[in-house]
Amino acid sequence: MPENNEFYPQVMQRYPTQPLNPGAQTEFIGTLLRAFEDRLFNAADFNSFSVELIVDYVLRTHVFYLEKKLPEIEQSIFLLSGQYESDHPILTALKNFFHRYVADLSEHILAEETLLLPYISSLSEAGHTPVGFSRFLLTPPDYSVDRFLADHHDTEDELKDIRRTIRLYEPPATNESLYRILLTQLQTFEQDLCVHANIEEEVLIPKARAMEEQLAAQLRSLSQSN
Repeated sequence: MPENNEFYPQVMQRYPTQPLNPGAQTEFIGTLLRAFEDRLFNAADFNSFSVELIVDYVLRTHVFYLEKKLPEIEQSIFLLSGQYESDHPILTALKNFFHRYVADLSEHILAEETLLLPYISSLSEAGHTPVGFSRFLLTPPDYSVDRFLADHHDTEDELKDIRRTIRLYEPPATNESLYRILLTQLQTFEQDLCVHANIEEEVLIPKARAMEEQLAAQLRSLSQSN
């Protein structure tokens, strides 16, 4: 969990989304904090929350990662680089990792925000309103959650790899503090992403598949009655 349990409460102020039930938001925050503190993820704890609330959480975390956590890590790498010779192998590993990782995560987020999350929101709306159902009928027939996931990959393992690389180098006493700060930042970000991925994969995606099945049944029923 980020320092001082700042994560979701802070990021709630950063992303313009539809108004949500304040009571449900508060309950969600409490459940999320327990997932971080216990280090055990139980999907059943999140099943009662609406698709809209979970999509809202995912969007807000994207902003939090790109505008706060990654810039903090970049700043630590910059400060640490001043303590090493310019050709030190740890600098090459860190800089190559950071630029590649930011590009990968940005692409990952863009794909979710332009394809998956709007699609899931359309599924939810289709199940609640006639207008939403009509809009859903215009969705390309070959598009689905599973098709999106087939081209999607997670990014948490890359953080584990770079932490293992960094640990191969024992820092001199002059930069030990910066070194430990960077490792801590990578570890907490890795934990963030793990919870984020669990909520997407074990809560949001199953909900989306269930909505797909329900809407497919409605379409079959309509076609049979015509």
